[in-house]
Amino acid sequence: MYVYLKHSDYSVWPITLLAFGVFLSIVFTSYRLYAALPWVVTSAVLMTMSMDGIFLINTALVALILLRGVLDRFRKPLIALFILLTLVKMFVMIDYYLEEKFTYIYYIVDGVFTTLSIVLYPYNRRIPDVKRATWPAALASVFMTSTATPLSVVAGVTLALGELPHYVIIAVMAANGVYLYLTGDAFFYLPPTALVLAYFATYRRLTHTSQTPPLGWLYSWLGGRYKVVKLLGAGGFSYVLAVKHGRETYAAKVLRYSDDAGVPLAGDENVLAAFGQEMNRYLGIKSPHVVRAFEVYLPAVAYRDLAMYMKNPPYILLEYMDGGTLRDLLRVRKKLSTHEALEIFRQLAVGLYDIHKHRVVHLDIKPENILFKNGVAKIGDMGIAKVVVGGYVRSSYMSPAYAAPEVKKGRATLASDIYSLGCVMYEILTGINPNVFVESGHEIPHPSAYNREVPRWLGDFLLKMLSLNPAERPTAGDLITFFKESV
Repeated sequence: MYVYLKHSDYSVWPITLLAFGVFLSIVFTSYRLYAALPWVVTSAVLMTMSMDGIFLINTALVALILLRGVLDRFRKPLIALFILLTLVKMFVMIDYYLEEKFTYIYYIVDGVFTTLSIVLYPYNRRIPDVKRATWPAALASVFMTSTATPLSVVAGVTLALGELPHYVIIAVMAANGVYLYLTGDAFFYLPPTALVLAYFATYRRLTHTSQTPPLGWLYSWLGGRYKVVKLLGAGGFSYVLAVKHGRETYAAKVLRYSDDAGVPLAGDENVLAAFGQEMNRYLGIKSPHVVRAFEVYLPAVAYRDLAMYMKNPPYILLEYMDGGTLRDLLRVRKKLSTHEALEIFRQLAVGLYDIHKHRVVHLDIKPENILFKNGVAKIGDMGIAKVVVGGYVRSSYMSPAYAAPEVKKGRATLASDIYSLGCVMYEILTGINPNVFVESGHEIPHPSAYNREVPRWLGDFLLKMLSLNPAERPTAGDLITFFKESV
């Protein structure tokens, strides 16, 4: 068996496995250029034609391209290393050229590789699908030779981002060590050591992969604790990320560094302090029909720049709602039956009552912010909620389609949420947002005009909620009483 396995350090096995596994997975999803496929093929051919120290240099150059695709935040130092190694290779190649160790075909392939690498490097990459690259990288790592050690570093980073378990890493490391020992590789300890060091240097330590929020957090660890697995949404005030801790999945709402107009949010100490105050108030709201909040994180000192923000952004950890939103349901159903609408209305009334008990006005009640889990409706997205002090508060972050008339003028009370909930319920029953009538200067028709199944008493109550005068609207407590007495 030993004789059968023994071969040159430049075996095609590790190159083939890595090229068609990790290369295709990382390069295509990272760069998405027509130059990617030729680069993959050229890299594989180049390394199989290389020898001695040139093989090591070429694998290092390939590794730098792959790391550039995965870790965009280190683009500048990686580019500097690539240029330095290319210059070193040119100097070393002088002797090889004079001694005619390579054919002219090699120099052509090498030139194409360098050209394609230059094309790929400055490209503004996309987030790679590390999950798809994880197992090909693990398999390639088993057959990695000592002269391909730089590629073991790439594999270690990839396996960490893909959250491959520790025992799998140890098994891969052991298998690689045994393989290299049986093939007589004098430096059999280098690839497995590089793999493990890269893995543990990345695992739960990489807080972001690029300086571009929110995609820069994808597959990294938010605050070094929560693995970001998916981007759920982005609004004018915050980003929402799906994160995992152990087997549990949560939603993390991250305050944006600045809004779309460039106005500072997390970059402003006053806004940051207000966010912390409001989110800590949110922690105190316990309701079966309000998305639960578990934790609030704020930095100890103000952010000096975007890089500092990306490393430890302010966030609130929320219950993950996997049943979709009311908007998703309305896209399919257009409108719901009176029985279904009343049940959702009852649950939302309880949630809104529990929010208003804490003197908090939500300000952004809309179908997109009503979420479901196990058939239960809950009010979510408290990102722009404001604590009502002295009766009124100002806010520039809200959805005008469901906002009360006074909110659009910069003034809001608890009654503003009643109006927004009325808009939502009207739309659930009729498929029409009543604000379209208000915006055009018309009186809101009775909902039974668009849905004959709507009882007169229910329609009358909704119109009361939609009164243009905040003082004439019922309170959240009145909603609870309404359901006890009328439904």
